Amino acid sequence: MRWDKTGKVVENFYVVGHPVMPVYLLDGEAPLLFDAGLRALGPRYEKGIKAILKDKMPEMLLLTHSHFDHLGAAGYLKQIWPQMKIAGSQKVQDILHRQRAVETIRSLNREAAGQIQTLGISSIDETPFEPFDLDVILEPGLLLTPDPHTRVVCIHSPGHTWDFMSYWISQKRILVASEAVGCDDGTGYICPEFLVDYDAYCHSLTRLSTLNPRVLCPGHGMVLTDADAENHMARALGYAREYVSMVEGFLKAEAGDIEQTVMRVKEREWDPKSGPKQIESAYLLNTRVRVRCLKERMGASAPWSSG
Repeated sequence: MRWDKTGKVVENFYVVGHPVMPVYLLDGEAPLLFDAGLRALGPRYEKGIKAILKDKMPEMLLLTHSHFDHLGAAGYLKQIWPQMKIAGSQKVQDILHRQRAVETIRSLNREAAGQIQTLGISSIDETPFEPFDLDVILEPGLLLTPDPHTRVVCIHSPGHTWDFMSYWISQKRILVASEAVGCDDGTGYICPEFLVDYDAYCHSLTRLSTLNPRVLCPGHGMVLTDADAENHMARALGYAREYVSMVEGFLKAEAGDIEQTVMRVKEREWDPKSGPKQIESAYLLNTRVRVRCLKERMGASAPWSSG
């Protein structure tokens, strides 16, 4: 199943807010949230969570990584539920202590608020992103047991970012992996999401695929279950390899010029899309990082490095 809406995916597991910028909710004795989407959707997340939990409150918010569209509403949700613990990797905490990084997160959340109408959302909150601190620092391999019926394994999954943590809910075979497994753009194409290291991304993806999740939660757009989850994991590596071949070809044609290569990738990948898509500035930022990553990977073997 390709679940591209909000609501219950399987028993006690929900998508709230909006499927393109989701917050995932695992209900139980100690409810858990996964990621915090955009600041502009904070009240929308709050409404969705309260509709499910009623008088209960989330025990913990688990962050996959430090990108603006995954922790944007974390500070807002902390204000609503002050006792809720926000958890993530040490590298997430380090990034949140960098003023320049916080300014970038705030700026991108502000820009996204101005474009969110393309998702069909007319009511948004334009309050700026609020910085916050983590209450819990998560280590790779850590087993969280918020209640007797829930076990969550924290899996370091670098490649998209270095601070990335995926979450495996073993009893339900739910994998919250966000961009560590790429994102289906709605057409069946799985966007490769490595930013800091292509080889680390492939290693993380291969490792996560061995879990054989029943429910797979990428970063945006939809949740995949059963055969669709298995199919996604099987195809994601292939799309990543095709992307690398495309970018390396453009780099060779442009004699290693990063900006010209970015524009050629954008013309091929971003410009033709007609539906909701990543805001342009964030897309260009990520593509530039990906191209630079692959240029460095080519190293001395690149044709422009000879002579």
